[in-house]
Amino acid sequence: MNKLILLLFAGILITSCGSEVTEPNDIPESTSTEITGDTIVNVEKVYPEDGKFNEFAQYIAGYEGTENSSFKGLEASASWKSYQTNLNAVWTKTNNKLPTIRDWTKQELADANKDGGTLFYPFSGADFLHADLFFPDYDNIAMIALEPIGNYPDLDKKQKDGTHGKYLGSLKKSMNAILGLSFFRTIAMADDFQTEMDGTLHVLMHFMARTDHEVLFQEKVAIQPNGELSTDVINITDSTYIGNRYYFKRKGEEKVRTLTYFAVNIQNMAYHSRGGLVAKGLDTRSDLVAYFKGLNIKSSYLKSASYLMHRPTFSIIRNLILDESEYILQDDSGIPVQYFDTNKWDLTFYGNFVKPISLFSERQQSDLVEIYKSKSANTKPLPFGIGYQYINGTSNLMKAKKK
Repeated sequence: MNKLILLLFAGILITSCGSEVTEPNDIPESTSTEITGDTIVNVEKVYPEDGKFNEFAQYIAGYEGTENSSFKGLEASASWKSYQTNLNAVWTKTNNKLPTIRDWTKQELADANKDGGTLFYPFSGADFLHADLFFPDYDNIAMIALEPIGNYPDLDKKQKDGTHGKYLGSLKKSMNAILGLSFFRTIAMADDFQTEMDGTLHVLMHFMARTDHEVLFQEKVAIQPNGELSTDVINITDSTYIGNRYYFKRKGEEKVRTLTYFAVNIQNMAYHSRGGLVAKGLDTRSDLVAYFKGLNIKSSYLKSASYLMHRPTFSIIRNLILDESEYILQDDSGIPVQYFDTNKWDLTFYGNFVKPISLFSERQQSDLVEIYKSKSANTKPLPFGIGYQYINGTSNLMKAKKK
């Protein structure tokens, strides 16, 4: 007779200075099943965890910590008190909108959210907020943008050297932009991240705390030549891409999720920034392409993507998203509708579309205009504003489901 045995297994903790390699599509899950002979064994994995990360996330979210929080002393500073007051005011309008988006997600994205999976969010900036709103049940989130990854800060040192107030001011400024507009302005954020706030880490962890998540751990990871991820960021070449990986879970739940963020160029050829940065493109970065293909992407999300995939110079990432994704949710700044073969995709359109904002007027899609004019059965209302045309009643989204 077969026996059912529940075995609690203490797994190997992954630390930021370790050398363990994990495949992008093989992030540990909270439980897994192994069959040995006639015995079924449920294995409980253990995730890396350090309380300082959640204390930090709560602090920069403007929430008071527990009495044992290492940031309790800093909460008494005038700069943090002012920061907390301003943040609460900034979040008021957003908090009023969130229930509408969550209700829409439950109704319109129920199929895409079933059974979790991996979300691919290129051109994301630090926008964890909308990734979590539209794909709340996903196990893994892979975010890609040009903004730097950032480092875990020493806030006590910032307090001593007089930069603590500047740090909080920079973070508040960035939150004003994303919460007020629903998207990150690339050039403005590039300037913001040259301040005491050195990258997306701070905004991502702020969003996690403000959306009722507990941050368990943050670590550096490197993309190996075969596309796998390693926590060994010491024994690597100068050209190796290094990113941040976060372990987090929604309060009241046991399911641990991951978010991995890399600051990389995903156009076909090399990118030359205004500041002199030169980054190779996907045509020569086989490691990055292998990482994307190894993610086992279920859904891709595209918002305020600067219409980059309208250009032939972004054909590699465009084709990869179309080939690898089961679902795509996007506004008109994502992949042009002409690339969606209706023999392969079921398309549902939401909201309204007449033309892009003036900055991108040359990216008009006449075929998309006709779709919205037709008022077909696959065109539905969108009860909130999002993207470049963020005023309610002017926004659009399209859900593509692969047949």
